[in-house]
Amino acid sequence: MDPTRTVATSRPARAVRPSRGQGRSRQARGVRTEEAILQATVRLLAARGIQGTSLDALAEEVGVAKSSILWHFGSKEELLLRVAERVFDEVAEGPAARILALPTLPERAEATWRFFSDALRRRPELRRLIPYLAFESLEGHPELRERLQRLYRRIRELYAVGLRQVVRDPAQCARLATISLAVQDGILVQWLLEPEAIDLDALADELGRLAGIGRGRRDQDGRDTGDP
Repeated sequence: MDPTRTVATSRPARAVRPSRGQGRSRQARGVRTEEAILQATVRLLAARGIQGTSLDALAEEVGVAKSSILWHFGSKEELLLRVAERVFDEVAEGPAARILALPTLPERAEATWRFFSDALRRRPELRRLIPYLAFESLEGHPELRERLQRLYRRIRELYAVGLRQVVRDPAQCARLATISLAVQDGILVQWLLEPEAIDLDALADELGRLAGIGRGRRDQDGRDTGDP
């Protein structure tokens, strides 16, 4: 070997870090993919139901790999819960806000029932989602159950806000909010089982009469007057 010849030494190649612009672009693509998956889930829930909304069907609908859906959401249950939380946020910021802005309790009650009955008739993804998640949360899914509990607490709080104008006792207000939501949950289950037997308009009339009877028996402070 020629001692005067310089021997080139090899150095480990440096990892090329993505630029800030590349990182932001990748993050934006991830957000768009997640949004597309959520929107596709709502569409498939409405068209095919829970069982028809498989991860394979979603992957085909969105045009991504099934592994991409799992990377974003982890499981089908998590994806459905995210859809439920998003729907609640949309309702709270839209229809619920408009209902709470109405000046009187009877107007709020009528608008609430109208929204509920319209959702039953025209939003199949909504009427399918919550019962499925509720029953799934009872079968060994503690995190799902906790998240669903938080969602229900937020729904009850919306009802309580609507009642505070006429019910001054916070504890009574919370109880009435629970009863109101329980009534709608029960009607939802019965309607899902036998929709032709459940006349939503007639039920609205009966609930209005019951509310009128209850108002006639209490004074402004919520005390029982003894009047029929």
